[in-house]
Amino acid sequence: WRDIKVVGDVAYIVSEAGEHGIQAIDLDQVLTMEPMSSVPLISWYTGFGGAHNIAANPETGFVYGVGTDTFNGGLHIVDVANPSVPTLAGSWEEAYIHDAQIVVYNGPDPDYVGREMAFAFSGYSGFFIVDVEDKTDCQTISFLGDESWVYTHQGWLTEGHRYFISNDELDEQSIGVGTTSFIWDVTNLSAPELVGTYVSESSAIDHNMYVKDTLVYQSNYRAGLRVLSTGDIETGTLEEVAFFDVDPASDAPQFSGTWSNYPYFASGIIAVTHMEEGLFLLQLSGEMSDTGCMDPEAC
Repeated sequence: WRDIKVVGDVAYIVSEAGEHGIQAIDLDQVLTMEPMSSVPLISWYTGFGGAHNIAANPETGFVYGVGTDTFNGGLHIVDVANPSVPTLAGSWEEAYIHDAQIVVYNGPDPDYVGREMAFAFSGYSGFFIVDVEDKTDCQTISFLGDESWVYTHQGWLTEGHRYFISNDELDEQSIGVGTTSFIWDVTNLSAPELVGTYVSESSAIDHNMYVKDTLVYQSNYRAGLRVLSTGDIETGTLEEVAFFDVDPASDAPQFSGTWSNYPYFASGIIAVTHMEEGLFLLQLSGEMSDTGCMDPEAC
């Protein structure tokens, strides 16, 4: 597979394939190309070979290879301010990292406001909060792990950076629990506090989630896209308010269905991947307006 993140108008692509590195393409040129023609690279970073994933912070112009064959599989930080000449900026190698969210922190902990922070997931170990402001001297702020966790996979900050929601990719299959989301109060980044869990009636495996405004958009394999409200997150609770099931016949904890989604288009369109069937473009039913539909009654 490929994992792709976009900074500006450039897409940065990684794969676990050996010697793949980071392949960068200018998306502007794609608009004028002939269909199915070959896209030329504007740069090819070979500081690592394979990578499980790539994280990015468009605000600062850095991308982070994770699960690479360098730095113990930790954070491999690349400066792409000049996308034609990507350069190694630094690293963090305390543990293997499977996925990460990178932000300029703007939350309630005054010690880190304005600093670039990584919320990094280490699979079988747990997850780390890392100060990556100084790319040559990244500092671990906190680590969370628990013997009951199976594979800490991914998570996302809420708006305002006060709460963090994480998941465990293998607990549904290994333990038999419903799809579970963990709610953390990260007011103090040095000592995050678990304030609640949300357990779905579905038994599907969870994969990638993202937060936009007050909603959490979860891609949960066979259960499809699940949308949760953070309206009562102060009480340690989430509520499912919408869904689109990509596999109505089964919610079994198996590795098929949807891996990821993208809810950040200004139009309100939500892109949802499907491992077997392709791409779904959705919109919340209460927000359907001016979407190009030729039959409003049917839509």
